[in-house]
Amino acid sequence: MTSEEKWNCVIENDISSDGKFFYAVKTTKIFCKPSCKSKTPLRNNVTFFNTKQEAIDAGYRPCKRCRPDLLQFNPSEDIVYKTKNLIDMYFSNTDDLEKQIQTLGVNKNHLNKIFLNYYGKTITQYLRFVRVEKAKLMLLEGSKIIESAFECGFGSVSSFYSSFKKETGYAPKTFIKIMQNNK
Repeated sequence: MTSEEKWNCVIENDISSDGKFFYAVKTTKIFCKPSCKSKTPLRNNVTFFNTKQEAIDAGYRPCKRCRPDLLQFNPSEDIVYKTKNLIDMYFSNTDDLEKQIQTLGVNKNHLNKIFLNYYGKTITQYLRFVRVEKAKLMLLEGSKIIESAFECGFGSVSSFYSSFKKETGYAPKTFIKIMQNNK
């Protein structure tokens, strides 16, 4: 990875680059992970290191915000993982799911943003995905469309049809026919 590629990772707060390299700010004598949310330093004040030990040996101390000395320290990952598990458990009951997510004590917009960062889907998109996957299983086991829709937490049959088509590309009846023909 070139210095310019590393710099782009720093500017973008690229979490996927954490652990691959570290950057240090000459003026503060602090080193950080690429995903650090601190103010972006001036490019001419930044130097890069491949390991945290190289940065420490060069006289830099770890950032207290991103904790590059504790590479496993990632509070966002824990919250996102808990959110995903809550969706997997409470997908069929929106009210219970909302209450459980509120117990995490994280702003909903922030949670949605970090969830998207980790899983590539918003919470709503992931919830729809989980519900449709469960509905697909129910339909293949012989459940009626209406029963599957409400059992999986959809508020109406029309929202079920819309979500099902978004996720699978097919209406539920078409999906059932295709799956039966493929047996």
